[in-house]
Amino acid sequence: MVTKKLTTDPRISNDRIGLMITRGQIETLGHGGLKAQMMLDNSRNILCLGSCEKHSMEGNPLSADQKKVAHQGLWGDAFKLCMLQDIGATDRTTDWADYVFGRIAANNMPEPTDFYAGSRHEARWYEAHFATLKGKPAYRRGQFDVWEDPNTGKRIHILDRQTDGISSSEVRTLIEQRDDGWKSMVAARLWDYYEWEYPPHLRVAISIEPTAARNVTEDFPSAEDVPVGTKCIYSDEPEKVHILRDDGKWRPRTAAENGKSLGD
Repeated sequence: MVTKKLTTDPRISNDRIGLMITRGQIETLGHGGLKAQMMLDNSRNILCLGSCEKHSMEGNPLSADQKKVAHQGLWGDAFKLCMLQDIGATDRTTDWADYVFGRIAANNMPEPTDFYAGSRHEARWYEAHFATLKGKPAYRRGQFDVWEDPNTGKRIHILDRQTDGISSSEVRTLIEQRDDGWKSMVAARLWDYYEWEYPPHLRVAISIEPTAARNVTEDFPSAEDVPVGTKCIYSDEPEKVHILRDDGKWRPRTAAENGKSLGD
């Protein structure tokens, strides 16, 4: 059977180019709302992922590659990806946005016309490249407030994150605490991915009710169910932490490991 290639009516298009900038550590439903609107509004879209030099640490658990896999697993190739690094303190408020636009140009991507964000606070760094946020928005479109530069036609679209009440830092905290409440704020297709990819050393130990035998091989989860590095304890001995090792066996945390911050 030959599958006919889908063609789009050329009238279903425009010259708008959307831009979203995020660390993208966890793909929340809030991020999904922004990205979905971008796909509806613009023929082309760019997603910049920030702090890509940081990973396996508090606030930045996932690597650039892990973030890319999660994003593309949901959105395919609908967005061009541009990786960013932190540039530290700067002298001018426009330095960060200038750096972003420089990276976009260096990757041979077109100059964006529309910026999407979850608050005016985070969008303020990009006013010089899009539109001023002073005063009231030019108009409201759906759930978005839109500011537009009358001379260039460039726009800033704000979907106030207070509307959905989703906080990326709260989601990360819930994951680290092994509180399944995080799943109510994250794309369901990514639940298993984050369970396996989130660094185990940042998550609290799994607590197991003790058995008479106290056989960790039988009592603790198998290597097929949790990633290497996962911590586990008996509920009545929380100070005795076992770690799932590369060979698939649970062994006590060593004295050297006790001196590190392992998220217990």
